[in-house]
Amino acid sequence: MRMGNPACSGNIIEKVRHAMRGNKIHRNITVKRLALDFIQFLRCQRPLVYLFGNPFQRSRHYIEIDITYRCNLMCLNCNRSCTQSPSPIEMPVATIVSFIDQSIASGATWRRIRLLGGEPTLHTRFFDIIELLRAYRTAHNPELRIVVCTNGCGAKVQRRLQQLPADIAIKNTSKLGGQRLFRPFNRAPVDSRWNRFADFSCGCRILGDCGIGLTPMGYYACAVAGGIDRIFEFNVGRPQLPEPGDDLENHLRLFCRYCGHFGFQWPTKQAKMSPVWQKAYRRCNMRRPAAP
Repeated sequence: MRMGNPACSGNIIEKVRHAMRGNKIHRNITVKRLALDFIQFLRCQRPLVYLFGNPFQRSRHYIEIDITYRCNLMCLNCNRSCTQSPSPIEMPVATIVSFIDQSIASGATWRRIRLLGGEPTLHTRFFDIIELLRAYRTAHNPELRIVVCTNGCGAKVQRRLQQLPADIAIKNTSKLGGQRLFRPFNRAPVDSRWNRFADFSCGCRILGDCGIGLTPMGYYACAVAGGIDRIFEFNVGRPQLPEPGDDLENHLRLFCRYCGHFGFQWPTKQAKMSPVWQKAYRRCNMRRPAAP
């Protein structure tokens, strides 16, 4: 693994554009988020779950769509494994069409759809996806907020961001320069004695804050779970949009034990990886070629 990111140009233009659009640089690590993570860790211990029930429920109004695993950065501890196991996989446009059709048929009332990756602007048909979602909003869901989540880094990325219509929101982590603080995603809770009393079926704040995930492998309790399934190949993504009554608890029990977002972990700029992930990446990287 390599430390640091490629140099980024045009950041002055990017910052001016954000100011004009009313956006600000998004920070994944804040004191508030760390405090909530610690509370989350306590609340997901089996004795408290027994007394008070599960603390988190999945959102029926938010969804995150991982449209590609291509990325132009090499961030350590990436929670989509774009550095640890690069992949050229991207979502077919037909999957977006199917998602829209199923949303209309089911009467889903999405309040927010986020496009992520990888770096979503690197999808070969990025603007086709944007226009499909805009057309869906105009015809069926006028209150919908469409958000592109980007690293904001590099001339190609910034050029595509500048070409977005004004009615598309941008969530920009603006990874300009060196390695950022990340939660140690690859420190699996199942490998830590601190989680021996944890109830993995609880999930975490991502369920409500971010919503369910749609990835090239299907629908998941969250998009992070889909990224985990890409590496472990359990192949349990739902092929159809989950029904409102489906809590996707089997996904939580399966994936949360491997996810560094579960419970509390101190953020770091160093690569941290527990044994179960080391084995998973070795298997995965032997099975498939790296991205070009």
